[in-house]
Amino acid sequence: MTQLSLPPTGQLQRALVEAPATLVDRLGVLPSHRGRSRSAWRSGVVTALTAVAAATAALGILALATTPLDLKVALFLLVMWPVMLGAQGCFVVRHVGDSLGSRAGRVVRAGGALGLLSWVMGLLIGSHAAPVAMIPATLAVTGSGLVTTLLRTRRRTRVVLTGTSADVAWAATELLTRPDLAVVGACVSDDPSGLVVDYPVLPDVSRSVEQAVRQDADVVVMLPGPGLGPAQVRRLQWEAGTHEVGVYVGTGLLDVAPFRMSLTVGGGLGLVQVRPTAHAGARRLLKDVAERLAAAAGLLLLSPLLLAVAAAIRFDSPGPALFSQQRVGRDGRLFTIWKFRTMSTSAETDLARLADDNEGGAVLFKIRTDPRITRLGGALRRYSIDELPQLWNVVVGDMSLVGPRPALPQEVAQYDVDPRRRLAVKPGLTGLWQVSGRSDLDWDQTVRLDLRYVDNWSLRLDVVILVRTLRAVL
Repeated sequence: MTQLSLPPTGQLQRALVEAPATLVDRLGVLPSHRGRSRSAWRSGVVTALTAVAAATAALGILALATTPLDLKVALFLLVMWPVMLGAQGCFVVRHVGDSLGSRAGRVVRAGGALGLLSWVMGLLIGSHAAPVAMIPATLAVTGSGLVTTLLRTRRRTRVVLTGTSADVAWAATELLTRPDLAVVGACVSDDPSGLVVDYPVLPDVSRSVEQAVRQDADVVVMLPGPGLGPAQVRRLQWEAGTHEVGVYVGTGLLDVAPFRMSLTVGGGLGLVQVRPTAHAGARRLLKDVAERLAAAAGLLLLSPLLLAVAAAIRFDSPGPALFSQQRVGRDGRLFTIWKFRTMSTSAETDLARLADDNEGGAVLFKIRTDPRITRLGGALRRYSIDELPQLWNVVVGDMSLVGPRPALPQEVAQYDVDPRRRLAVKPGLTGLWQVSGRSDLDWDQTVRLDLRYVDNWSLRLDVVILVRTLRAVL
């Protein structure tokens, strides 16, 4: 089974009304089950909020319109604003799966259409109402982003899983890594006795929507397999529509970014196309050039700090300031990595006697309190200063600023199929492993993060990792 990438709860208006709806539920005004009452309540609140935004925009128009023509054009555009929002689906309450970015995108597109219309009207009739007409768009874009950000954590998306017991257990493990999701029930097609969970489980997948209504769930996640075929999925989808419960269907994909997927149809079969990752081309060239230039600039700017750290290491313990070691790079090529020395000069020879204390598993060697680390070395490792000399490895092209963890030859010798995928790109000075727990991760978690980066690489992902790395260090 797969990790499902469920977006956060709801459309713009769902996020806006989530807090008051939850409050009314607690006061007992609304029924606990889904139905027309709750939908009407939410629609009413959305209408009220839209009216407030429209009234605020109208006041701005009255204040800024300088001629009767400007006023008429601006009021016309104000009327068109809800129409633009409706055309983008901003008032569809039942779509519970849109992310914050998707909600904001709908509003931005509506605002852009309104701005284009106002500009065209200004050209045709000579009105100066274009900037005035953008007042509601500005209010909506700013307000929707702020309010949904504040309210999106008020209530987690409640999920009911349906499929085999094994698939349900795996999907629940994946989904619960998201703090905005809560698994509140399940329906399985086989014996549920093997499931040890704290939510109710029914041994009948046909009752999935019933379970969702009973547990006040937002969505049903269907995991097709034995006992849950296409016909059953379709019938459950029909039933879910009548109860305003969202439906998601597992794809069997693991750690695949949404931008690599697209939906298509073959005959009557719904298919998800997965595009391969670009490991060559203009974007990779841009990454390589930009990283080398950034690393060279970093070496120049940090040279006083590097010299000071080198002197401190020589003063703290006997031995050289720099430590070099053979590592495995892209496509299995060996290169020499450079780091500030953080261990005693006898660290390599002491490794054998510490083998029994290894906490990193069969592949990695890791000890939480490694006795070989020097007094200054602990501080250098804590703030990742010991890795700064690797900027030279980036300059000469052996490494990237962002990439998988650089591996030792003896580690690579133990790789099976999946870990070997890490060698498809250059190792990095930082990566997902660096900003997601680093020393607290076990081997399987480290490999999974590295594979997620390799398979879903983008320039945007590199920027995000670099920003998170800087924040983690600071």
